[in-house]
Amino acid sequence: MMALSWEGLIKGFNGAFPQESPRRKLLSIVSIILLFEGISVVILFSYQGKVVGVFSIVLGIFLLILLFPGPHKAPKPVTEDVQKRSLENPPGVKLIDAIMKRVKNDYIVMIAGATIIALALVYNFAFSARSEIGDLDTLTMMLGGMIMVYPFLARKFKIEAAFSLLFLGLVVLFLVVPQAVTSYRHDAGSSVGNWYVHYMLAAPFSGILNLIGIPSSSSGNIVVLQFHDGTHQALGISAYCAGLYSFSIFLAAFFSFVLAFERLPAKILAVVLGAGLLIAYLGNLFRMVMIGIVGYYRGLHALLWAHENAGWIIFLSWSAVFWYLLLGYASKHAVRSKGAPEAN
Repeated sequence: MMALSWEGLIKGFNGAFPQESPRRKLLSIVSIILLFEGISVVILFSYQGKVVGVFSIVLGIFLLILLFPGPHKAPKPVTEDVQKRSLENPPGVKLIDAIMKRVKNDYIVMIAGATIIALALVYNFAFSARSEIGDLDTLTMMLGGMIMVYPFLARKFKIEAAFSLLFLGLVVLFLVVPQAVTSYRHDAGSSVGNWYVHYMLAAPFSGILNLIGIPSSSSGNIVVLQFHDGTHQALGISAYCAGLYSFSIFLAAFFSFVLAFERLPAKILAVVLGAGLLIAYLGNLFRMVMIGIVGYYRGLHALLWAHENAGWIIFLSWSAVFWYLLLGYASKHAVRSKGAPEAN
């Protein structure tokens, strides 16, 4: 009975999210981000945040199981168009395949992934000023884990495994590497970062709060907020508040999508990338304003809870709409390209 119910669930899921459809690709991206964000929340935040993080992890894993139920399930008939596309690997898959061919041994790849995890742990406990596992450690270990399992996943789900590996690799490149460098060079990029935080975040944040009747002022990366009861609270805008995480995750997901899933014209990619970065900036500013409003009416405790939990919910909300529109356009573009006459 359980097997029949599960088969029915899989059948209904495949009907709602057909293979190669924009909705299924969107769900693949969302499930990976849910899993990634859930792990980060569980490790970094408070008890209440951990409850939300566990739910995010469970939901992400459940969606991945539905998306990739396993080789024992009967595969759907593969159309000629899908067969043709599968033979033409995207550039990201070709790049990973070329690296794997140079390595020539899956065990070496697994050892490399395990080495990355070990180095992250050794650095964290032996050299870091804070011994607890943080977000950068988590990202690095997730990349090492993905490298370890990639040879096995790629046998059945090459495109999806390549997307996951590219996504985690780019997140580490965009987020972990710069912070690791600046931790040794405190002067690296400080003037640009201070300018961005003050003029693009702190000042607009304070200005919007004043416009809606919440007294506040900004100086550098500090915003002083007056709560409803008349007390004042200084809020410091850190790298997390500055949207570094959302920008990095968006850029990693965007370039991984382009490299592993779709090929779109360069002009369209530039417009989409610019629009995505603008939405990421506005979404982060909106998150900060919501946190300020919560703090003004509900106090510091509620402000801290909103700070811990509002960001990833807002990020997933706008990114889901963004990716749905992008994947829908990519699907229509592929149909138009397929219907166009081929040049001799």
